[in-house]
Amino acid sequence: MPLATNTATAYTGNETAGYLNKASLCVFLGGKERPLGKSTINDWMKVKSFPKPIRLSQTLVLWRISDVVQWMETQASANDESMGEAE
Repeated sequence: MPLATNTATAYTGNETAGYLNKASLCVFLGGKERPLGKSTINDWMKVKSFPKPIRLSQTLVLWRISDVVQWMETQASANDESMGEAE
C-alpha cells in the first residue's frame, strides 16, 4: 500500500523546506515515542542503499524528505513482492 502523498508535509518536526537533520529523520521514520537510532540510519546507508545525505558543512547534514519517502516506497514494494512469492 503506497504512503499518503502528503507524508512529507504531515511531519511537524524541525524540517526546513523538505529537509531533515539526522535527529529529525530518526523521529520521522520511527515516531516520537520510539525514534529510530542514529546508528540504524548509518547501517541502512551501507546495506540498504538508504539515500545519502546532503552535506552543507562539516556539521550540517540533511536528507531530502522526498528521497526518504521514495526509498520507503521502494522498500514497501520489494516487501510486497517477496510476500507475494511466499504465498
